[in-house]
This record gives sequence, structure tokens and C-alpha cells, in this order.
Amino acid sequence: MRSTNGRNNILRSARDTFASKGFDGASIRDIAQAAGLSLSALYYYFPSKQEALYELVHTAYMWYIDHSRAVIADVADDPTEQLVVAVRYLARYRMENVSVSTVLLRDTERLTGDNAVRVKDVQREARDIMGEIVQSGIDSGAFTVTSAQLATRAIHSICNSLSLWYRPTGDLTPDDIERDFTQYSLRILGIDPSKTELDRLLALPVNQAGMLDFISDTEA
Repeated sequence: MRSTNGRNNILRSARDTFASKGFDGASIRDIAQAAGLSLSALYYYFPSKQEALYELVHTAYMWYIDHSRAVIADVADDPTEQLVVAVRYLARYRMENVSVSTVLLRDTERLTGDNAVRVKDVQREARDIMGEIVQSGIDSGAFTVTSAQLATRAIHSICNSLSLWYRPTGDLTPDDIERDFTQYSLRILGIDPSKTELDRLLALPVNQAGMLDFISDTEA
């Protein structure tokens, strides 16, 4: 395994370059310059921008999958509580990782060949985290929707939209957004909690370390 620090430096540079220029507008030289490396040094880690994009996307999804499952495991075996912490984690993940979320939602389709196949598998695994909770809630009678797939897509669409408009300098705080998005998601599933119940659900534990930038230069 090559140096984690060097790899993360390049992934941060790839993230920022792809986010600002898009995959098609970026070059491997742009990534090297952003990382403060020569092309030959960059090639030591990644032979092409296709490989850099794959590593960035795959790493981001695996981070999300691992941390999301850990967050869900911290609450009771109740679909409503699991849904709430899953939604809160996804919303926070998008707000803490706007740049990489932009790349994930816009440029993943630029992957080709085996890279595209492998990423589709982890995308499906990431979607299924929420989908399995929704289906469990339908089966138990906790949720009143008929299609777990459509409800899951609606919830993901709400949270994924954060990469398009959320900025830390905006008027809405992460807590405001988390509260409203949780309520919207529950309403999609046929639940309209009281203020007391919503406050209880919002007090459920969500691992803050799992929201940090997955390629931060410090350990989470």
C-alpha cells in the first residue's frame, strides 16, 4: 500500500479539481498541480484521471457505507429510529462533504469498464442501507407507503440536493436542515411526529466522527 498521506493529498486535489472543473474539464496535470506534484510523482499513485476518479468515488462510497451502518447499529432495532439516524447521517455527510458529493452525483457516470461495474455495486449497497430500513418499516406496519423503492429514492433525492445548494455560509444551519429533512422524510413514510417525538428522535446518537471529511489530513 502506498503512503496514505500521499494518496489522501492526491484524492483531496482530485476532489477539488473535479468539483470545480468537472471530470471532462479536468486534466491529470491539473490534479498534479493542485497536489504540488510532478506528473511522474502523480503517476506513481494513479496512472490516469479515470483511476483517480474511481479511487475517489469508491473510497467515498465505502466510507459512507461503513459509517452509516455503524450509526444505525447504535440505535434500537426499530425502523423509525433507524430511518431517522440514517437520514440525519446522510444529510450531515452531504453538508460536510459538499465537494465530493458534487463529484459523486455528477461525475460517477464518467467511469468506464470494470471501474464502472465496481462502483455500481457499491452505489447499490449504499442505496440499500436506507431501502432495507424502509422495507422493514413497511413490513412491520410502521410506514404506510407501498413502494420502498420510490420512498427511498424520494428521501435520497432530498438529501442529495444539499450538494447543489448548501453552503456553510448560508442562512440555514446544519441543525435546521437536519431537523426539517428528518421531518420531511418521516412524512414521506406516513409519519408526522409531534414536537416532543421529533425532539426525541433528533436526540438519538449519530457518530460525529463519521461525518468528517473522509480524506481529511487528520485522523477521524
